[in-house]
Amino acid sequence: MASHITDDGGRRAAARSCVRAVLLVVLVVAYSLVLRVVYTGLISGPFAYAGYTSVPQAWQDGVASTMLTAIVALLLPRRITCASDVVLWMMLGVCVGPAILMSGYTGYLDPAGAAAFSMLLAVVFSAAALAVRWRRDTGSALSTAPATAADSMLVGSRVVRRETLAWVLCGLYSLGTYGLMAVTTGFQFRLVALDEVYDVRAAYADDLAAGGGLGYLLSGQAYVVNAYVMIRALAKRAWPLFALGVVGQYLLYSTTGFKTVLFSIPAMVVIAVVLRRRRPRSGFPLLFGPVVLMVGSAIVDEAQGGITWTSLFSRRFIVTPGLLTSVYADYFSEHPVALWARSFTRFWVTSPYDTTPTKTIGQYMLPGSNVNANANLFADGYANLGAVGVVVIAAVLAAWLRVLDRWSRGLPVPVVGVLFVMSAVTLSNTSILTAMLSHGLLVATLLVAVMPRGGWGVLSPGEASALGKPERGQARRSFQRRA
Repeated sequence: MASHITDDGGRRAAARSCVRAVLLVVLVVAYSLVLRVVYTGLISGPFAYAGYTSVPQAWQDGVASTMLTAIVALLLPRRITCASDVVLWMMLGVCVGPAILMSGYTGYLDPAGAAAFSMLLAVVFSAAALAVRWRRDTGSALSTAPATAADSMLVGSRVVRRETLAWVLCGLYSLGTYGLMAVTTGFQFRLVALDEVYDVRAAYADDLAAGGGLGYLLSGQAYVVNAYVMIRALAKRAWPLFALGVVGQYLLYSTTGFKTVLFSIPAMVVIAVVLRRRRPRSGFPLLFGPVVLMVGSAIVDEAQGGITWTSLFSRRFIVTPGLLTSVYADYFSEHPVALWARSFTRFWVTSPYDTTPTKTIGQYMLPGSNVNANANLFADGYANLGAVGVVVIAAVLAAWLRVLDRWSRGLPVPVVGVLFVMSAVTLSNTSILTAMLSHGLLVATLLVAVMPRGGWGVLSPGEASALGKPERGQARRSFQRRA
């Protein structure tokens, strides 16, 4: 009897696994087709002057890059059980996927070079994902639900409540951000239309030149600290505190003109809802989201007779990271690598360039300009050390994700998703070091280490949502062994 139950359960599990794999491949194919149509049909023409070029691609090469992306997707965790799973799936959708798929039709790399570079990206990203999961502890030590997890921790010789530590961290960070803003740019609380943000942004850049420290704090405030204030207030139904978080977020937007600060609020809401309602939770919706974003933006633009929303969302968050990866690969395969001489090695390494890699590429794409062509973490690695640099960055990414998994144990999945959605997206257009220091990754990592595991209310759908929980397959195997 026990053997029959085991065999029958194993066949059903294998069938479900096969169906999920097929659906995931279909999704990757749809993603690839939508990305190509949006780029070549809607973006390349109007933005060709800025380097958004396109060339015909042999169908065999297109199929190969799509299948390569599908293999990467199949190697990612099937279910989201740890914080790293959220980050990896998001990176595939807005960073790695576009970089692999677009390299063959942007015109910057020849077919052989595009295939080789796509393979390099696929291999190192997959290796990083597998390294994060290697010997990852998913046993009983991780099975504590958020509602019952210890909400105190030892600091020196004293036991301190996590709630207190989290609010102290957020309070000190907010004091630094808004205090520096008060003496640098002033508070500009006003209604700012989306077509007015460039004037606001220019004024902010001028003010920031006198006190650049604000630039290191602002993204962490917007994407992490204010996000924590809002979701904790929502969980506790502390509506005045929730309103304070929203006001703080809008104040940052109206002062800086950064649209991503404003759009981060709906992005966080969507991530929280998607991660909370998926049972079993998978990475499928995190890859499906970019497809919906591209199609939805194109439909709205078609109805309005413009390209505003496609430019704002598809071009900004998905297409540009893929395009610039090809540009970086093209330029730095023919020119000296930068050796991080404008970053942490500047004290003992002399740069072969007069500017940073981002400005070098900006001038390459738009001669005579002063554009910062910020690319993703892997493009930055290639710019600084070639193919070896891509491997180094993948290793750094894997190491950080393992630390993140360890420090975020017991937290509800939607909570971590909200805190890392925007910071993880920044990895698609900046280096990992810059993302850590200037875009909130470091403060988010520190915050999840100290924040309370319990009391998350609607954001904690139950014991199965705790990060680090055993997957369903593990529980089934345990039952079968007992049978």
